[in-house]
This record gives sequence, structure tokens and C-alpha cells, in this order.
Amino acid sequence: MRRFDDALHALETARDLHQQMGNTHSEADAWNNLGTVLRDLRRFDDALRALETARNLHQQTGNTNDEADAWNNLGTVLRDLRGFDDALHALETARNLHQQTGNTNDEADAWNNLGTVLQDLRGFDDALHALETARNLHQQTGNTHSEAGAWNNLGRTLKELRRFDEALHAHQTARNIYQQIGDTHGEATAWNNLGTTYRGLGRFDEAVVAGKQAAAMLTAAKDWFRAGEAWGELATTLTTAGADAAQVREAWEQSAQAYTQAGADEEAAASREHANSTKSAETQLPAATDLPETDTASEPG
Repeated sequence: MRRFDDALHALETARDLHQQMGNTHSEADAWNNLGTVLRDLRRFDDALRALETARNLHQQTGNTNDEADAWNNLGTVLRDLRGFDDALHALETARNLHQQTGNTNDEADAWNNLGTVLQDLRGFDDALHALETARNLHQQTGNTHSEAGAWNNLGRTLKELRRFDEALHAHQTARNIYQQIGDTHGEATAWNNLGTTYRGLGRFDEAVVAGKQAAAMLTAAKDWFRAGEAWGELATTLTTAGADAAQVREAWEQSAQAYTQAGADEEAAASREHANSTKSAETQLPAATDLPETDTASEPG
């Protein structure tokens, strides 16, 4: 329900009660869930401490499966903190432990997260293998929601490999699954990725439609950080498509506002700078009939 502050209060209460009763196993579960909420709140250092505590307590009690879950969540937070090598170690540990315990569904989650870190490390072929493995395992276990996530991440990797048609299929599959199961937040992320893929294919009208859909849905969900990203991607698409400078500036301003709501001051400042530079360029443009022909900007990577 994205009520993260209320979730935090509930989980801190659970942790404290388990500590009072001396229930170490359930205390560890509470620490693990606390870590995931703190990550949603972008309190990454606090999340790291919570998840390390969860992992250590699960090691003490000998609960290998839940220890693996803590390793998996640790890997995602380490990735957020851009500690990619440490994230890779954590996620490989999670995958291996889940394989040992025969937990196929959680093993698939670890493969999925491994794929995203390998993509960050520019190991795209290895990332593709990891994400295809995740998708296949989720299909085997019937976990449709996580299968959609794997398709979405597959599309991102295929796009990095400049395999845009395959990326488009992957993101469309993810979007369709999210729509079928009623996950509007997941659907919004798929729309955003569809927009960047259409842009890579030079299909700018479709890219703009997808980008606007993503930005609107993420804003409605009050996922301010991802909304900031989506508005920024839309601004980039509008620029590449040669749209009116006022539209581009508005998209950057929306991005800055969303990032500000998320408390992401650095990202907000960058979007605001883009908006201001667009405004400056707009005031300096010659009349439309006098515009020189310009090269179309290409998407990096």
C-alpha cells in the first residue's frame, strides 16, 4: 500500500516485542522486513544495518533459508549504494544457499537480482543468462508476478545489447502480465521501459505516449523517485523527437518536483539545471523558418 512510515512503526514494534520475548528467529524476520522498508524509504545505510543484523541472527539460529533471504535483500541494498562487487557476492551467496535448500522460487529471485547487478557491471551476456534463468524458474513455479519482473529486467539488458525488437517484446510481455494481475506500479515501470525502447527504435510518437503513461502512473502512485526518472526519460524522448522546447522544459520541471518530493536533492538539482538550460536555449532560438537542420541526438550505450 506504499504506507512506508506506518510499515516502519509496525515492524519496529514487532522487533522490540520479539526481543523482549527472546524469540531470536522472529526478531531476525522483523529485522529483515525492516530492511526492505528502509530501502523503500531510501534510507540505505539504515537498511544495510538492519539486513546485516537479520543475516547474523539467522546464521546464529541455523536458519539457512531465511539467511539466504537476508543475503538477497543485502545484495539489493548494496547495489543501491553502488557497491556492485559486494552486491554480486551477496546475491551469489543467496542463490547458492537457496539451491542448497531447494527453494526454487527464492533462487529465481536471486538470479533476477544477480542479472541487474551484472548489467550494472556491464556484463551483459552474463546478465542475460541470469535473467533468462530467473524467468524460466518463475515460469516453472507459477510465480507470474516475479516472472513479469524478470521479463522487465530482460528487456533492459536486451536494450543495452542494442537488440531493441527483442527488448520491446520483453517489455510488452511484462506490461501485459502486470495488467493481468492488476499491479499498476509494475505496469508503470514497464511503460517507462517501453518508452525508452521505442526511442531506441526511432518510434518517437509511441515513445512519448509510453513515457507520459509511465510518468502519470508513477506520480499517481506517489513513487516520487521513479516518477522523477520517468519525467526525465520523457524529457529526453521529447528532445530527441525534436519537440517544442516548452514541452521539454515542463517535463524536466516535473522531474525536479518529483525528485524533491522523494528527498533526492542531487537528482532534483540536475533536472532543474536541465529545465533552466532548456529555457535559456528556447529564448535564444531563431524564428522557426530560420532554424538550421540539426542532427538527431542518439541514446548513449
